[in-house]
Amino acid sequence: MSRIPDQSTPADAAAAAAPFELWRSIPAERFDLSRRLAVAAYLATRADGDVEWRRAIAGDATCALRMALRIEVPDEITYPVDAIMTLLLYCALDGSGAAALVLAHLLRRMPIDGPLRERLATSWLVRNLRSARSVETASSPRRSVARRPNVSSSGGEGDRS
Repeated sequence: MSRIPDQSTPADAAAAAAPFELWRSIPAERFDLSRRLAVAAYLATRADGDVEWRRAIAGDATCALRMALRIEVPDEITYPVDAIMTLLLYCALDGSGAAALVLAHLLRRMPIDGPLRERLATSWLVRNLRSARSVETASSPRRSVARRPNVSSSGGEGDRS
């Protein structure tokens, strides 16, 4: 007997979400390979859009940011908002820190249930901070710890090495 899953919880709703709805149902840390591929496949079907849209899909995060920042916060999420936010999501998943920040900012303004909205937005901020931290750690040479002068236990100034 086939059973239709109960979509009363956010996790159930996210599991049944279409690729263009994932930005508003899945926190950053839960974007596994299959969800990333679903987003990429969805956008590939939309590659016939205008020049700015095609550039964003090709990896120009600036185009996606420009499009997303032009969105007026809707009273209700419609397909055009879903499409642009999915494009922004795609860029954030591809490593754009700016896209992750704008995604978090716009999520906080969208008409989504309060706790879910805050969790989603915060997840993208945390992801961005972790990415920045890992890039900073990987790119900076190891710094030696500055050594203090050796002061003798007699309270006076002792030998400095």
